[in-house]
Amino acid sequence: MKKQKIGYQIGLILLMGIIIFATLTGCAKPDAAASKTLTNSVSLPNTMSQEAWADSKKEIDLSTGIKMKYVEMGQADGPIIIFLHGMTDNSRSWSLIEPYFTSKYHIYMLDQRGHGATDKPDMRMYPISLYASDLAAFMDQQGIKKADIIGHSLGSMIAQAFAINYPEHVDHLVLESSTLVNNQTIGLDMYNATLAFGDNPPSEEFMDNWYSTPNPVDEEFLSHEKAESSAIPPYAWRAITKGGAFSDLTPFMTEIKAPTLILWGTSDTFFAEKNQDDLRKALPNAKFIAYENIGHNIHWEDPQRMAADVLSFLGTPTN
Repeated sequence: MKKQKIGYQIGLILLMGIIIFATLTGCAKPDAAASKTLTNSVSLPNTMSQEAWADSKKEIDLSTGIKMKYVEMGQADGPIIIFLHGMTDNSRSWSLIEPYFTSKYHIYMLDQRGHGATDKPDMRMYPISLYASDLAAFMDQQGIKKADIIGHSLGSMIAQAFAINYPEHVDHLVLESSTLVNNQTIGLDMYNATLAFGDNPPSEEFMDNWYSTPNPVDEEFLSHEKAESSAIPPYAWRAITKGGAFSDLTPFMTEIKAPTLILWGTSDTFFAEKNQDDLRKALPNAKFIAYENIGHNIHWEDPQRMAADVLSFLGTPTN
């Protein structure tokens, strides 16, 4: 009888151990593959109103020392596109063209350093290479190994620097309203204009000229974009423009190996035809498309056509 009792107790202890082990195993943190599946199952918006844009921004602390804001849309498990806005713009800059990409792609639209709601450290200068380092940090912390990079104006210069410094992370490269990056092509005109601000925001007249376009642009969008740009502190305007004039990527352009598309509007008042000729000489294998009577902001003035050209260049997306 005593032996039976001891055997019963041992069996009960073993059974309790099995139950505890199963419980702990079931509550364990999912492995990396499972976590990826859970993340990818999250539903993302395909469209967004201008009114909702600012509040839709997410944030991430980057290893480069800034808190970055960004908008994420499209297919969570789709191939990734990262959009880089132009000088003093922000993620909203892409709001007129993003609906053409969200049915197939997982897209990120960043507020870059000194812009939008992202941190604006008083560094006196934001070099182009520093923006590229921010992008590399963003991709690393999001677990993005490779992406199509689309940049407009300043964003296209950052895209060039990123393709030079981090070629393994670039699938396709799209340069809209772009130029070679050096002091001769960018110059000090924009920086000198910001010196006139002093400690005051840019004047209404300045902003009207800054955002003038040869073709009509959605007025609700433009009013938000202009107000957000005007709200950037004068010291950040100076750091942005000074960093562009300081940087020189021309000796390293042969290191860009990603398939590249260059887009330019013939009425662009920032970067002329000669800028495009020089850029194409530096990237002789790039595809080039000119838009007649379109200005510096192709993605605002004719978003449907630009989207069609970009999607054709990117080809059929694959996961």
